[in-house]
Amino acid sequence: MRDPIEPFELRDVDSGDLFGVFLAVHAIPGAVMLLHTTVGCKFKTQLQLVSHDWFQESHNQRLWTGVDDIRLIQGSGERLLQFATTWYERRRPEVFVVSTNAAVDLSAFDVEQAVRELRNRLPCHVLLVRAPGTIGSVARGYGRVLAALAETLPIDGNGDPEEAALVGYVFDRYEMEHPANFAELRRLLRAIGLRMGATWLSGEGMGVLQGIARAGTWLVLPEGRFARAALDRRAGGRKVADVSLPLGFAGTMAFLREAGQAAGVPPERVEACIERELQRAAPLAAQGARRLADRRAGVFLPTRLAAAVAVWLAELGIQVPLVGLTDGEDADPEAFQAVLDRLEAPGTLRPELLVAPSRDGGIRALEREMSRGGPVHLVVGTSPWAGPLRHKIPVVELGYPSTRQHWIYPVPFLGFNGAVALVQRFVDACSLHG
Repeated sequence: MRDPIEPFELRDVDSGDLFGVFLAVHAIPGAVMLLHTTVGCKFKTQLQLVSHDWFQESHNQRLWTGVDDIRLIQGSGERLLQFATTWYERRRPEVFVVSTNAAVDLSAFDVEQAVRELRNRLPCHVLLVRAPGTIGSVARGYGRVLAALAETLPIDGNGDPEEAALVGYVFDRYEMEHPANFAELRRLLRAIGLRMGATWLSGEGMGVLQGIARAGTWLVLPEGRFARAALDRRAGGRKVADVSLPLGFAGTMAFLREAGQAAGVPPERVEACIERELQRAAPLAAQGARRLADRRAGVFLPTRLAAAVAVWLAELGIQVPLVGLTDGEDADPEAFQAVLDRLEAPGTLRPELLVAPSRDGGIRALEREMSRGGPVHLVVGTSPWAGPLRHKIPVVELGYPSTRQHWIYPVPFLGFNGAVALVQRFVDACSLHG
């Protein structure tokens, strides 16, 4: 039975849409988040991003209007107009992302009108993405920015049938794991006859992002799901297809088959690519798998990432008795199982699922699992799990936030090369802790 106190305990990431919006802004050089907020409403959770990303500071991409009581009563649209116009001259952003807090949103009868006026007045994109209170999740806020970006695209043309764009890549920092992932996915798509076009998001500016219109196929990764409806509206004659997260061998094979099918690549070409890659990568992964046999692992990650990681661990022969789905309101056991079914996960993968656990609740569940089933040798999760577990269980940090693991050298975690790199990390973690 769930502890009645747990709903009130701290989560590893307890942010709503608002922080997801800011994370997306951080991923777009030249973007500025304009918080249309009351006095004193600032971003305390931004400190997590400062610790997470060694390569790029984030504070200068955030401004706030400081709406006072009088403007709350009389209307704050004029304040937004004056503030945004002044700061455009100072910063010259490529895009303003306007967001409101709860107090402003309750009295925001003139904000939409002010945003429309800003779109006419300023020579840059102006997006309105409301995020009142603590509603939503990081993933949802991030996806809502993608949807708003999609609405800026022209509705015409078919795009190049040999070019595929990616939507829903979670670019959370400018460290080198992300360029490594892009290089790996570009290599694999080229191997099946496709050029990789723009990636939403990728740490590149609006000029590059709008190049998505050149692609004939838009491949929507799991975290792009919140933008799917907007993409469908703007696709014109392009193909829009959901694809699996290319993590681990099963995830990468599914991604290539789904991408190939969407873009009209002959299946035999895709299968030939997969066979070549497995001939090279499988013996390397097997070296690690032999050393990981009969180990047990826990996973604490957002639903779809957790599922992909759990499948890869199971493919390596690692038992996964416990999985925590950490994406708050969007934690979804059915979506977790759908990924397992899609990737044809080993039948032995039947973990206990914790839905939106608190950090302490997750640790208590780990302790219960160890008392009844034996040692847990490894946890894959974010850095908030690493602190309290550091003297008990090694934590391989993946996802946001990752404040203890940083990448100065490019090491992927996606694709076949990323799968092998994860094996290396699992082996190292277990070896260092005996």
